[in-house]
Amino acid sequence: MGKKILKKMVVFAVAAALVISSGAGVFAASSSEVGAVKSVNSDIKYTQKTTVITWTAVSDASAYNVYKNGKFVKQVKGTSFTLTGLKDGETFTIAIAPVAKDGKTVGAKTVVKGKTLSMRWMKNIKIKKAKKGKKKATVTWKKVKGATGYQILYSKDGKTWKTKFVKGGKKTKATIKKLSKGKWYFKVRAVKGNYLGGYSKTKTAKVK
Repeated sequence: MGKKILKKMVVFAVAAALVISSGAGVFAASSSEVGAVKSVNSDIKYTQKTTVITWTAVSDASAYNVYKNGKFVKQVKGTSFTLTGLKDGETFTIAIAPVAKDGKTVGAKTVVKGKTLSMRWMKNIKIKKAKKGKKKATVTWKKVKGATGYQILYSKDGKTWKTKFVKGGKKTKATIKKLSKGKWYFKVRAVKGNYLGGYSKTKTAKVK
């Protein structure tokens, strides 16, 4: 009789151990293990000093840690973060690490390199000439490497300006029509996406 009771106790103890270990295993898998972020993107904004970082969601993550140049910046709940305080032409790295549902375990970092665009390359634009014509003027400028277009500003008094956009970085000439007779002022700047470069020196032309 004693042997049977002992045998039952051993079986019960083994079964209980299996239940506990199984429960612990399920808990660990759901709260402590977390996969890495598959991709991170950096979208440099017009202001240059701000960039929006976005990444793919991880199903078993409760939050994400954001790092800049290896240093912790902030923990966020969503899949995007606005990084501020960047400098002109700054090179940096951004890392995103998912945080598990236990709020403590941090997964592997996914790193992406970023760089703000330096505006210096846009400041060397130069108007070659502003050719007069009948109710029009043709403005010619030096091509700027990397530009996707140009913005021409023209004014009758040199204070109030009108705008003409020219698409295409290879364009080096544009004609402004429907101009009244007299002296006109012109200046040009390069465009790259949402970036606007520095203005050229002002040129003048007399319209017939």
